[in-house]
Amino acid sequence: MLLQRARSAMIFLLVGVVLEAAVQRSIEDYKSVRRLLTKLSKKSGSPNTRRAYLRWLRKFCEYASMNPDELIEERREDVKSDDDDVRHRAEDRLDAWFSELERNGLKRNSCIQAYNAIRSFYKVNHYKLEMDDAPSSWTEKVKPGLTRDDLRSLVEACSKSMHRAYILCQVQSGLGVSDLLNIKYGDVASQLKKGKDHIHLRLLRGKEKQIGHFDTFFGRMATQALKEYLATRKNLKPSDRLFPITDRAVRKFLRTLSFRAGLEWTPSSHDLRKFFNTQMKLAGLNETLVEYWMGHSLGKVRGAYFVPPVEEQLRL
Repeated sequence: MLLQRARSAMIFLLVGVVLEAAVQRSIEDYKSVRRLLTKLSKKSGSPNTRRAYLRWLRKFCEYASMNPDELIEERREDVKSDDDDVRHRAEDRLDAWFSELERNGLKRNSCIQAYNAIRSFYKVNHYKLEMDDAPSSWTEKVKPGLTRDDLRSLVEACSKSMHRAYILCQVQSGLGVSDLLNIKYGDVASQLKKGKDHIHLRLLRGKEKQIGHFDTFFGRMATQALKEYLATRKNLKPSDRLFPITDRAVRKFLRTLSFRAGLEWTPSSHDLRKFFNTQMKLAGLNETLVEYWMGHSLGKVRGAYFVPPVEEQLRL
């Protein structure tokens, strides 16, 4: 009986080894993985690095329920989207996976190795993730949330009126970077000429406009900063963009301002948006309304019955 059990156990282990080897062989057959392995061979040629990267990629694929080529194909489509949440889906998934590895008790250095393996996988396949530096091996250095003091320091560090206007417009509207950069002068011109101290925006959400209209607002500080900035621009046309820059330029000037302000980290455009979300909810405003102002879809039922008239929204 004991001998039979021992043989059964041995067969089970052998089958497991064979299956694991088969999985490893199959993952190397994907075009995106072959590109990764070629890059690793050129960089170091270490068999240990190769095994580690394949192991982490396999686990990440299991977590995402996709194969490697599907991950790249998803990324290829996501980066075309005007929706921040869609465009940063891969980054958010990697962050969530990193947190799950830590919760499961994996050593932090191993979590960082896994994190870097996936970032490298996307990078060598020409779809680099838009993320800050890799997580620190010291947990207390994890990126904090934007505080009022951080925001004040950023604004005070601005030497260009456009940068000040951009920051205040984003933190007082909750708009994603693509939505904010697509606003035209014609969207605000009539209200500015009337001397309005708040700007009401009626925008279409999504590249294909499939989510429909939503309302949001620039508050008093943002509107004043916008007036001062636009006064520096001559011969503005209705079709001119308020902020004629790219999201890459936004990341660059936020990095410069963070250094100038003495911050120990670099807030992103997404952090400015999250600041709006947090402050509105802390002030007791309805969560659904806050999501609406940020351009999130409410669904047919909530979208049809919940949203109050613009005049009521302005009073909030």
